[in-house]
Amino acid sequence: MKKKSLMAGALALALLSGCAGLKGPADPDDMAYLTADIRSTDPLFTVDEVGVNAEEYLFWLVNAISEQQYYGYILGDEGWDTTLSDGTTTAQAMKEDARQAAMLYQVVRNKAKEQGVSLTAEQTEELAAELADFKEQAGGQEAYQSWLESHCISEEGFLAINEVGYLNQNLREKLTEGGELAVTEADVEHFVETEGIYAAKHILIATRHINDDGSYEDFTAEEKEEAFRQVQSLREQLRQAGDSETLFDALMNEHSQDGRDENGELYYPQGYDFAYAGQMVPEFENGALALEVGQVSEPIETDYGYHIILRLSPNMDKVRSYCDESYKFNMLMQQWLEDAQVTTTKAYDELDPHDFYTRLQAVSQARQTARESTAPEESVSPQESAPSES
Repeated sequence: MKKKSLMAGALALALLSGCAGLKGPADPDDMAYLTADIRSTDPLFTVDEVGVNAEEYLFWLVNAISEQQYYGYILGDEGWDTTLSDGTTTAQAMKEDARQAAMLYQVVRNKAKEQGVSLTAEQTEELAAELADFKEQAGGQEAYQSWLESHCISEEGFLAINEVGYLNQNLREKLTEGGELAVTEADVEHFVETEGIYAAKHILIATRHINDDGSYEDFTAEEKEEAFRQVQSLREQLRQAGDSETLFDALMNEHSQDGRDENGELYYPQGYDFAYAGQMVPEFENGALALEVGQVSEPIETDYGYHIILRLSPNMDKVRSYCDESYKFNMLMQQWLEDAQVTTTKAYDELDPHDFYTRLQAVSQARQTARESTAPEESVSPQESAPSES
């Protein structure tokens, strides 16, 4: 895992109890109250009975909105109500994305607490140094404060978000030391099945030309017919030899057009010994998975040409290199998320992302303008002043 980034936010939020809604006068600087009518420390929903406060959730909502703006799905007031393939709108999808992010972080925090995991003194110091660096990169305290406000979060809340990256790291180390992430053969088999791991060799007879500029040009009908006759001849030779893997390798090395180096050798003479779901074009993948290990397919057509596929057992060394403690920890995390009980509040249910973001921009801009208007003007030194008329 790469070093944690303050911009990315790690995984955290404050554990707070209580019902939603204001319990007293709101802080006039409370961005959550000014933009969503709920105090920043009040929970918008709970994860396994632990509250996720408004400040944390709204931070993730701003990030979800910013991502959609970056890709051009939202332009000003347009795009928020666009209906997606699952029947939801863009606004609803962003609201759910933010909830999933906050939920993930709270699950880590909950599990860390169960395991007695916390930040070390060294990690606390490291996080403080990272925050100081980020503040400097932002342009100083005033620019940093403006950034926090634009993301609807306080400095304390931002620090809390980043703390959980360390909690996640320490939780994994604790489980590793306890042997809970040790990989068994059953885990390896489950990995192969759930991730769709397979292996295959193939003989490719192309049905398109590669131009000098790297573009492709499809064969003519006559050229394609000749390619099909060739692949049929190769398939018949294999059939006559009982689909011998030895002959398959010989024919593959002699005839396959799957890319060769400057010496004329195939780039993948061993085939694809660790292929995963979605790696190959659908026709190839479906054809390979329809075979038993050791079985040879009839010619299968893709955009590349005609393939004769030999199904193999995957390279187990590669399988085990991927099915490691990190993978098992991720699977455990996924299970925690699936098992988590989430209860939303009325404030969350009624939250409108578009309205919230519009108000957030207005408040952020007003505060920035106020800061600029009250900033002291630069005085002119005597040496820089204009000469008097006298």
